[in-house]
Amino acid sequence: MHYRKIEERHFARLLIMGRFTGQDADAVREVIAEVKRGAERRYVMDLTGLNFIDSAGIGMLLVINGEAVATGKALAMVVQEGQVKKVITLTRIGMIIPQYDSLDAYVEACVPEVVLAPDPCAPDEDPLAIAARTLTISAA
Repeated sequence: MHYRKIEERHFARLLIMGRFTGQDADAVREVIAEVKRGAERRYVMDLTGLNFIDSAGIGMLLVINGEAVATGKALAMVVQEGQVKKVITLTRIGMIIPQYDSLDAYVEACVPEVVLAPDPCAPDEDPLAIAARTLTISAA
C-alpha cells in the first residue's frame, strides 16, 4: 500500500493505492502521523485506488480512524465497486467510519462550507457559525 496526501479546499484527501494487507504497518504509521500533524479537521481516505484489502487492512483502517478521532479530526472513506467495497460492506466498518460512493457525495454530505458559505471558511471558523450567519443574512 502507498498513499498520497492531496489538499482539497476544505479537507485533506488521502489517496490510498495498491494492496492493503498486514504488511503495511509502516505505511499506516506514516498515515497516522500525517493526520495527527495536519492542520485539516477533515480527512477522507480515498480507497478508489485500492485493488485489494484483507482483514488486517480493515483493522488498520480502524486504527487510523481511532487515532484521527483521538486528535479531534473527522475521518471518512470513499469506496467504489470491487473487492474492496465487498470486504468493507461485509465487515460493516462503514458503521464506524462514514462511507461514501464518491468524493462529490462526501463533499455534499460533510462539508457545510461548500454549501453554505460563498467564501471559504477561515481555518478556525466554526461551520455552525457560518450557517447561522448565512441564515441571518437570508432572513434579512
